[in-house]
Amino acid sequence: MGKYAIYKYELSKGNSIQGDWTQGNEVVAPKMEHAYENFDHVFGKTGTEMRIQKVLKSGGGDTYPCHVMVHDRNIILLRLENVKKETIFEMRQTAGPIPSVEKKQIESYPPLHVLIDNRPGKAQMAIEIYTEAWNNTQTVCDLLQENLNRELKKWGLTIKIWAKLQKTDFWNYVTYREKHEHRGIERMTFNFRNAKLNPQINTSIVLSKHLKSLMDMINSLGAAQGELTLQSPTKDFLIKKKLSDIKNIVALCASSDYSLSVTFDDDVTYRCNQYIRAELPMNIAALEDFKKGQTSIENTIDQWLDWVVEQTENYQDAEQVKPKPNGKSKRKVS
Repeated sequence: MGKYAIYKYELSKGNSIQGDWTQGNEVVAPKMEHAYENFDHVFGKTGTEMRIQKVLKSGGGDTYPCHVMVHDRNIILLRLENVKKETIFEMRQTAGPIPSVEKKQIESYPPLHVLIDNRPGKAQMAIEIYTEAWNNTQTVCDLLQENLNRELKKWGLTIKIWAKLQKTDFWNYVTYREKHEHRGIERMTFNFRNAKLNPQINTSIVLSKHLKSLMDMINSLGAAQGELTLQSPTKDFLIKKKLSDIKNIVALCASSDYSLSVTFDDDVTYRCNQYIRAELPMNIAALEDFKKGQTSIENTIDQWLDWVVEQTENYQDAEQVKPKPNGKSKRKVS
């Protein structure tokens, strides 16, 4: 069962209108009540071929094939392909003793799916998480936003797309990665501050003996902060909740301005209290039925999209997670 990153979008009036509607002999400007209807028209009918372009400031850019697989009842399924180029070298036998080497460039087009829910009041997107095509769904989001804004100019509209974010529980996240994704931990880093120099830090939490020694040391030295890094020799050690020191560190980071990060053996770094993009499992049977134009009473793509709305109802929008003024984000996004 594949996973999809969940995004929301909103249409608004643009700064200029490149085209107008004509009603009889009267030219009228676009109205916001027709905005989502116009957005639906951007994708054409099922089978429409679109060209998604990444335009560079220096000129030129890349073009990505995009196929409208299904456009039905304000739900659009796109198949977006990346263009991957790989150089290979082939050995060819010659009449002489030394073979020749021929350089060839091979192109491949790994695809991913994008599901757009343009039903009234929904305005959400689900982007397939597929690293062979793109290793970051935000890249796909930015690419779509850039191209859709170019298309929407004719109606005097702009679109803004943002990720839905979920604040994670440290133990739930780490346990899931260890037990379900079978990932080992390579490194754990704990950054702690001198409470005497940072009065906003919560000092009511009782420290374990080892942590108290660390705090006392930076206090005696007059240091502003310190760092403790635990490196695994085998990239497979586990963080156990029952260990008092680890439990104490997590509690500190959950309630104060301390920082705890865990790096897994796939180079993914997770930070305590981190916001991550909403990622939900796709109902593949519903998706396949939607591709074929089949409908059933249960497990339809409409029901899956309604379930996504319910699951992400209390999630935050990416634009609500503000970075600190100094550029360091208090809430990180994976």
